[in-house]
Amino acid sequence: MSRLTARIMAIMLFPLAIFLVGLLSLDQYRTTLIQSEFVALERQGFTLARSLALAEAARDGRAARRQLSPETMTHLLPLVGLGSSLRARVFQPNGSLLADTARRRGLPPNVEIRRREKKNWWWQARDHLNSMVALASGIFSPYDELPQYIEKRRQSAKHYAEVIAALSGEPRRALRFDRRKNLVLSVAVPVQDLRVVRGALMVSIGGGKIEQKLANVNIVFLQLFVGVLLVTLGLSLYLARSITAPISRLAEAADKLRQSADMSSRLQRLPHRNDEIGQLSESLIDLTDELQKRIQATASFAADVAHEIKNPLSSLRSATETFSRTKTAAQKKQLMGVILQDVQRLDRLITDISQASRIDNEIMGQSLVLVDFAVLINNFVQMRSQTYSEHKLHFDMPELPLMLRVNESRIVQVLDNVLSNAISFSPKGRTVKLVLRRQATNNTIVVDIIDSGPGIPETKLETVFDRFYSERPSDERFGEHSGLGLSIARQIASAHDGTLTAHNQPEGGACFRLALPLESSC
Repeated sequence: MSRLTARIMAIMLFPLAIFLVGLLSLDQYRTTLIQSEFVALERQGFTLARSLALAEAARDGRAARRQLSPETMTHLLPLVGLGSSLRARVFQPNGSLLADTARRRGLPPNVEIRRREKKNWWWQARDHLNSMVALASGIFSPYDELPQYIEKRRQSAKHYAEVIAALSGEPRRALRFDRRKNLVLSVAVPVQDLRVVRGALMVSIGGGKIEQKLANVNIVFLQLFVGVLLVTLGLSLYLARSITAPISRLAEAADKLRQSADMSSRLQRLPHRNDEIGQLSESLIDLTDELQKRIQATASFAADVAHEIKNPLSSLRSATETFSRTKTAAQKKQLMGVILQDVQRLDRLITDISQASRIDNEIMGQSLVLVDFAVLINNFVQMRSQTYSEHKLHFDMPELPLMLRVNESRIVQVLDNVLSNAISFSPKGRTVKLVLRRQATNNTIVVDIIDSGPGIPETKLETVFDRFYSERPSDERFGEHSGLGLSIARQIASAHDGTLTAHNQPEGGACFRLALPLESSC
């Protein structure tokens, strides 16, 4: 059993445990039974005492004597009833026992002999369960502190506090338990006539009557508890299995994927899971796919970097080896020019590679700033107009502000890279246009940078964004560009949830389109 399964089952079983403890510790029903038995005993006791008092008064001619006649037993037995579970005892004012329904005419207590019935396994199980419940309930029950009922051979009023109180004219109750831990309830009432106490009547009941009622109730509650327990266990196991099993499968699949050398392998989707665990599975699959793409992109990037750096290094090595064998100053000067050109190319490559490798981290680590994109482009055009003085830069600034939340320096880098590419393909004296507009259909703003060059071959409209791809004008010196400018520009646009695409104008020239999501507009 997993830890998560154990926690789920513990959480679901905890209320049942509280219910069980409450069942064992709740004595409200037991108290109600005892109170109802006391009320019944008092009612019977007062009725018997009144009947005895009337019988004694009729016998003595209504003389108020402070004692009972020996014939009291003959009056008492018919009143109690033969075979009744109620026991009645009469005490004289001096405390001596006069009559006891458990003893007839002073003889030892009656003994009733019955054939012991054989109980089947179900009733035996109920008896054992009752004993266990009684034992467990005793831990929480306050009735364990009751005095024990001990019956002396020669009984008198001093053995029973309630009888002493009744002889003084005050009825009283008493609660005890016998040697078998069964409750014994007794009520003592005065037998009086004309406010003269002739004696005391003590009625009692015991023998496990209340315990049997409590046991029957406990059996019902325990049966209910066992049924709820089984249902709870089944539901908790089902819930735990429905949660832990797919998570375990995902963990196992992720571990296998981690140990696998095949980068094309991917996590398997969980079948028929439209809940949060299914969403977790989809998120993990998307995460692993994205990680694999990034790992493959990193490996490809490293291979491209090694290839691009190898070319200038090979040229440097060849130039330095030739320089040691060169004798004329003109040849040495030419070789030094080649070496310096290769060093500059290496420096440019390393700088661009460094920028490309930290774009995502910089954009994710820095907070984006809300800017007016029209003002940003206008300021950029004003600065670059002086740098590219041999070309004309044209930008019509819109009247309404277009607000974007961007990394300002990186967006300027996108514009700079694309504009540099457009300038390099545009003849001197020609115009490079920057057109800014808003697309209401998808709530984005678009800036088009249009040059006056020959355009891009239709088959190369996506290739121009590949790393280290370079297709320069014929009059440009080799090595002036690293081939990372447009790739870095698209990477920055993607980090801003935007796009950078290229297409050709019908009237000629290439157009690079930067689309970014709009933050708000005024």
